[in-house]
Amino acid sequence: MTIVGVFGANGFIGRHLTAALLAQGYSTVCFGRHFPRDFEEKFGDRVEMRLVDLHDDIEAHRKLFGITHVVQLINSSNAAIGNNKVVPDIHSNIIPHVSFINSCIVSGVRSFTFLSSGGTVYGYPRTGPITEDHPTLPLNSYGLTKLFTEQYLRMLCRGTTMGFNILRVANPYGPGQTGVGGQGLIGTILQKYRQEQPITIFGDGLNERDYLYIDDTVDAIVRAVEREPLNDVVNVGSGKGRSILAVVEAVEAALGQRIIREHIPDRATDTPSNILDPAKAERLLGWKTTTPFREGVARTIEWQLRQWRQTPVEGD
Repeated sequence: MTIVGVFGANGFIGRHLTAALLAQGYSTVCFGRHFPRDFEEKFGDRVEMRLVDLHDDIEAHRKLFGITHVVQLINSSNAAIGNNKVVPDIHSNIIPHVSFINSCIVSGVRSFTFLSSGGTVYGYPRTGPITEDHPTLPLNSYGLTKLFTEQYLRMLCRGTTMGFNILRVANPYGPGQTGVGGQGLIGTILQKYRQEQPITIFGDGLNERDYLYIDDTVDAIVRAVEREPLNDVVNVGSGKGRSILAVVEAVEAALGQRIIREHIPDRATDTPSNILDPAKAERLLGWKTTTPFREGVARTIEWQLRQWRQTPVEGD
């Protein structure tokens, strides 16, 4: 029997993944440091919820009982932090993750799917779109911690019964991405618009990124879970790049409103372009994107407007 443990189930991707797994009939156990009321109301008794702290390896090992497949989404950092918290990043996002991988092996987990960062592990692109054999030279601590975790996962799984999938995901967006903490450009744009504040654009706004609608993101994860482990790395992206300005303009078109902009100097931790080649994912997982970008943006805006009507800000 397959029992999927979703670590980081309360996050943006985690909530969508939990819903998708349940829709496909998987027994699902949700792991997190806490579960707010709205999470419990949404999923109720359809999932088991287990509180876990990856910094406590004994507790993590105990909570893994019965889990056959792990999807690891937990991360306490993001690329927006840059390189300002390097040492805390090592303590929070490498050491606990390596210990957790070991706990999964000892506990008899059969498949470990790790969401890495296709947007940051490669660094400056030498070719494009970027394939999985492109050199990995991250420009920021977030990307480097993801890359280290990838390497430890490969090393520790060797000679064991646990297989792995490393999914280097592009930039997911969609309903439920709030933009809190600088996570997600589209979520951040909407948050700033709601607060009547300018969106900060680094440099000229022409840096290109690969954006992936959340339903397509989750579909790739589910396909990895339902197959035998690849024991390999695959890019999960659209294969198409869009500049920051183009994304802002797409949001403006969907909102029918102008977004206030503020340009500031570019960051040394940003690459001018990051577009992933998804051909390997299509070959090994039978996966490819199905949601056109502007359609995904429109769905996101429609969802966000409903949320705003239900929870007006003070003064509305």
